[in-house]
Amino acid sequence: MKNYRTLILGMALTLLISAGGFAESTVISPHPIGKGRLRIRIVTMYIQAQKCYSDEVWKALHDESPYSKDYNKMVELPVGWHMRTSQGAIAFEYGITNRLSVGALLPYVTKDVRRQVWSKSANETVWKEINESGFNDVWFITKALVYSNAHGPLGFNWKDGLTAALAYKPSISPDEKIKNGIGDGSNDFRVLLLSMPRLTKRLFLSPKIWYQYTGKVKDISGFSKSGWKEGNRFGYRLFAGYKVSHKLAVVGGLQGWIAGSNKDKNGKEIEDSDTYFHLIATKLIWHPSKKIIITSGVKMPFAYKVPFAPAIIPFFYFSYVID
Repeated sequence: MKNYRTLILGMALTLLISAGGFAESTVISPHPIGKGRLRIRIVTMYIQAQKCYSDEVWKALHDESPYSKDYNKMVELPVGWHMRTSQGAIAFEYGITNRLSVGALLPYVTKDVRRQVWSKSANETVWKEINESGFNDVWFITKALVYSNAHGPLGFNWKDGLTAALAYKPSISPDEKIKNGIGDGSNDFRVLLLSMPRLTKRLFLSPKIWYQYTGKVKDISGFSKSGWKEGNRFGYRLFAGYKVSHKLAVVGGLQGWIAGSNKDKNGKEIEDSDTYFHLIATKLIWHPSKKIIITSGVKMPFAYKVPFAPAIIPFFYFSYVID
């Protein structure tokens, strides 16, 4: 009964926070779920942009922009602009064997955007507002424990081992949603490696690396990025953790990604379109029972080149296992 009370509390907290949530990670934990078991995970995160890349201002204001076309730096959002993204996701993972599982991650997105853009038809700057919400593209995931040894390399405990995962995201969002940033219109693949070597009974590491191949954006009438291909991405996580007790752990470290240049529908590389995003993260992980995990923390970006960027990102995870 106590487990179910905690389950209800966790879901209630998620619903409260998901007004500002953002589902980010396809695979978070390297731990195998176990044969015949089902893990339900709820993820929320909130992003409110504080800065934007100077090109976004120049493309909107042209000669009225305070930044030249070649300024190429992150700047404060212009007066009157805002971009708020809220997403909550639900993920399912089912154990086929004790080492192999399959699952899916389904995000729900809410966008609130107000900014200026350049109107080619009017040949002037106009205001544009987007208030859109809906289900984003689904990630389908296969995860396998490929190595496990309590007396592994460097003398560490590798019982939790090395896990490999493959994720695939087909473009299933409606065209009108994609135009407003709900889905990206491309079919993407992601390969991941995760591990959790234990240095001592209390101290552990939690690294992850991943590579994402991004397909071409499908043809959408009236969409300027039809046929484009965003740059492939390489991402990493370098976390260390400390078990305060058998129910509570503190985890933190570096996380981020870099992406190559985008290409237009003719295969021509878009100038200055490479991006990167690096942050520091810290979180508390609470295990009120063997079946339940509740995680809360913040991410603080410190080096980035993206169209829009926040100063801080709060997040919340809730996980429950059904035998």
